Amino acid sequence: MARQIERKVTIIRGISAASLAVLVILCANILGAAAAFADRDSPQFHRGACEGSYPGWLRGVVDGYHDLSLSSVKDPSSVLQMVPTPEELTSADERLGYGEGLKEGFKLGVSYGVELGRAARTAESDAETMGQMTARFQAFVQEHCGDLIAALDWKKTFMNTAETSTVATLNEAQLAMHLAATANQLAISAEEMARGAQEAEAKGDLPAALKFRATAQSSAQMSASFAQMARSHAAAGREEAVQAIIDAEAAAERAKKAVDGAGG
Repeated sequence: MARQIERKVTIIRGISAASLAVLVILCANILGAAAAFADRDSPQFHRGACEGSYPGWLRGVVDGYHDLSLSSVKDPSSVLQMVPTPEELTSADERLGYGEGLKEGFKLGVSYGVELGRAARTAESDAETMGQMTARFQAFVQEHCGDLIAALDWKKTFMNTAETSTVATLNEAQLAMHLAATANQLAISAEEMARGAQEAEAKGDLPAALKFRATAQSSAQMSASFAQMARSHAAAGREEAVQAIIDAEAAAERAKKAVDGAGG
C-alpha cells in the first residue's frame, strides 16, 4: 500500500511542480532576471519573442489538452493564423519576435498539454515528457526575456481571431486543467485503495482493510476538493475550461463510487 501511495504522490507532485515551474520562471524573468541578448538579434526581436512565449505556451497547453493527436506540433506555425499579433507591437522586429515566441511556446505547450490531458482522464501520463517540455520552455524564456518586462495586458491580449479568449482566460483554463489532472490522480489512488480494502477484507485482515479504506476516503475527499477548485477557475476560463470541469467532476465521482463500494 505504501508503494502505491508513494507512486501516486510522485505523479501528482510532478504535475504540480511542472506547472509551478512554468509560472515561476515566467514571473522571475518578467520581474527582471538579467540575461544577455543574443548577438545576432535585435533587442526588439528578443522583446517580441519574450512577449509571445507565454501566450504561445498557453495556447498550446489548452489545445494539446483537447487534442491528444499531437497533430499541431507538426506545424507550429499554425498558431500564427489562430492568434492575432497585438496592435501595440509596432516594430517590425518586435512583431517578428512575437511570432517566433508564439510558435516555440505553442509547440512545447501542445506536447505538455497532451500529457496533461492524459493525466486528467486516464491512468497513463508521461510526467517525464511534461518536465522536459517545461525545461525547454524555461530555457527559451531565459534566452529571450533577460531583463525585459513583457508589458502586454493579459486581459486585452486576444488568443483567437474571434477575440473571445485572452491570455488571462487561457491562464485560468490551464489552471483548471492542472486541477483536473490532480483530481484524477487522486481518484485513481482512491480506486486502488478501495480495491485493497476489499481484498484485505476477503482475506480476513481487518486492520489492513481499515487502513486501505481510510486512505481511499482521504483520496476521494481531496479529489472532490480539487474538482471544486477546478470549477472556480473554469468559470473564469470560459469555454476552454469546460472539458476540465467535466474531467474533474468525473474523477471525483469515480472516487466517491469506489469508496462507497468498499463498504465499511
